[in-house]
Amino acid sequence: MPERTNSVHLFWVLTALFVLAGLLQAEPVTADKERIIQTVRFLSEENFPRVATPANKRNTIDFIIKTITAAGIEATRDEFMLKQILGDDGVAIELQRITYTNIHALKKGKTNKRIVIGAHFDILPDYSPGADDNASGVAVLIELAHILKTAADLNCDIEFVAYDMEEVGLWGSRYHARKLKNQGVDVVCMLCLDMLGYYSDAENSQRYPIAGMSLLYGTKGDFLAMIGRAEDGKLLADAQRAFQEATPLRIQAFPAPQAAELLFVRSDHAPFWWEGYPALFFTDTADFRSSHYHKATDTWDTLDYDRLAQVPVGLYHVILAIDAAQADIEAP
Repeated sequence: MPERTNSVHLFWVLTALFVLAGLLQAEPVTADKERIIQTVRFLSEENFPRVATPANKRNTIDFIIKTITAAGIEATRDEFMLKQILGDDGVAIELQRITYTNIHALKKGKTNKRIVIGAHFDILPDYSPGADDNASGVAVLIELAHILKTAADLNCDIEFVAYDMEEVGLWGSRYHARKLKNQGVDVVCMLCLDMLGYYSDAENSQRYPIAGMSLLYGTKGDFLAMIGRAEDGKLLADAQRAFQEATPLRIQAFPAPQAAELLFVRSDHAPFWWEGYPALFFTDTADFRSSHYHKATDTWDTLDYDRLAQVPVGLYHVILAIDAAQADIEAP
């Protein structure tokens, strides 16, 4: 009889632990708003201008590597070179070679499929602090590394990338997307984070690249935009649902028809489209909303950090949804 009693007790103890583990796992994730603010302030104020001098750029790269690695995911440099060519009467003269740097960190999953999360750290012009463009994106990238560090049993590898040279030709992401393609990496989706922190509840604070869009989406700049190719409509819909169920920040999906894709080629998602990879562009829509775009007034104190802190929470659930879909695809 004591043996049976002990078995019953053990059963209920294990059951309680299982239920408790489930409850703990179900707790909603939160972002560290103070860390986001500190990141934006360092990149746009304390280390201003962050890429204009060798010392500033070195400080920027070191900071990003340190803060991502602090999440338990080792970050490293990936250097690439661009040639400056002068053409004269059909004769190409190489003037100089300039080395640039992307920053990479990889969290391994159970398969060789990959989700890429990217944000550029360079600025243009040098007199702009670049708080929204794009210290906000880098801050969310870093925050996602911290949120995802404890995520277990992911099907996909998660690659975090901070890109150089977005502002002058998307060269950092071009180099990366082509490198992944040449290596045969199965990128199931790239998430581009570029300008995520400027919002307004005022009427007529939001403009659009195509006339009549305000009739569908409203005139308030109070949402996060998510742009993808029209052919990736299911991906867009699933991502919007996952984001919206996790956070009160409104997200609006914009499918870009192939004929109008050039209107939306404004950031590091574009080279992934060009290589045939699905990619989603998350943005507060830049100069369609903010009067500080590429100006000296793009300072850290113009951003809405309550809303900005909701972005990595929503993206975390987008990533989980994309990752879970890969398990469904792999299932027999």
